[in-house]
Amino acid sequence: MYLMFFAKHVSRRQFGPWAGGLAMTLWPRMDAFAQAPAPAQQQLASSSAAAIKSLQLSAALPAGGGPLNLSVEVQGEAENRLVFASLRSTAKLAAISLFDPLGSLVWRKTPAELGLTPQADAGRPDLGDAIVLPAVRDAAPGRWRLQLEPAAGAKGQVLLSYRVLPRFELSLSVLSAGGSSGTAIAAGEPLLLVLRGQDYGVPMTNWTATAPQLSLRDSRGELVASPKAEAGARTATGLLISDEPGALIARLSLPAAGAYRLTALHQFRASAKPLQVELLLHATAPKAALALSGLRLEQQAGTPGPCARAVLFDFAVNVAAAGSYACNISLLGPAGSRMVSASSTLAAGPGRISVRVAADKLAALGGPLTALARVGLIRFGPSDAGLVAELQDVVLSAEQAAELRAVYMAVCRP
Repeated sequence: MYLMFFAKHVSRRQFGPWAGGLAMTLWPRMDAFAQAPAPAQQQLASSSAAAIKSLQLSAALPAGGGPLNLSVEVQGEAENRLVFASLRSTAKLAAISLFDPLGSLVWRKTPAELGLTPQADAGRPDLGDAIVLPAVRDAAPGRWRLQLEPAAGAKGQVLLSYRVLPRFELSLSVLSAGGSSGTAIAAGEPLLLVLRGQDYGVPMTNWTATAPQLSLRDSRGELVASPKAEAGARTATGLLISDEPGALIARLSLPAAGAYRLTALHQFRASAKPLQVELLLHATAPKAALALSGLRLEQQAGTPGPCARAVLFDFAVNVAAAGSYACNISLLGPAGSRMVSASSTLAAGPGRISVRVAADKLAALGGPLTALARVGLIRFGPSDAGLVAELQDVVLSAEQAAELRAVYMAVCRP
């Protein structure tokens, strides 16, 4: 399955059909991951997740029919958002008013003006009507007051939840295609990191000029990698990974088994406090190893002169578990790109898998290739399926490159 350590604000429209049970989708057009047939799992990593808790108030309307006053405490910096969950009431309310800490009226509206869902149509009907309360931007620190005026003769209970959120929020998600669970992934598995920023709850799209700093450190605190996050990231064959506005994407893999700390740090403006998010990752032993061991030309017999029908790319593999595997190669040339693949049943341990590319298809990509844009090894099965090993920009040796040049000169003609 896909493992995701996830932040917020991802939609099906933005990322397509990889939706898991937590309404997360990612990169349907990304050829590096598109062959792995499993849903996603998620875990939150947000700059506000640990510090912000939802506060809940409940009370009964006064017996005498007078208004009910609920105190809402706002603490922290002045740049914030006071966000209310739906107000629930088993009594009919005539009007609702909000007063700031100085006692000044901010607004007074009827439930219908605010947005009312009747008790019968609301979730948890036992809680009563659901009334939408607007958020307050830059709520001054202090005690705010929400005043509820009941309708004539109305009696019942009210329930209110609220949070005070910072103006700026930074969030980080990590996607692994290797079929791991929990926070553990296998060493060498390809990872995608996704960074998102928010300003007053709105996704930021203009923060890419100064991208957040990413760092990966091992259990000793030693710096292992500093991935670069960028907008408009593309796959090895040029396909756009995500068109989500403002999302920054980086690539990463954990080099060996052990514990790691992944950190993202960003200062949204010079006068703002830097925000930091981090995830603790644990890498287990690699599930597979993959390396290009050589290539062979498939010649056509009985023709005058050299005639190449295909090229066979041979890969040495070492898998931890026996099963069905596929090897995908992304080829990128001056005249286009192509993905080719081959499947094989492999025993646990060392083995080999070969991928055949027709000579005419290879020649159609343009000038002789000197590298393979991407190679992925995928495991199939009812469980533990996914991308288990990946190579990027596999440079061919001088001898291998010379053999490919010969193919371009000797493609079999009809």
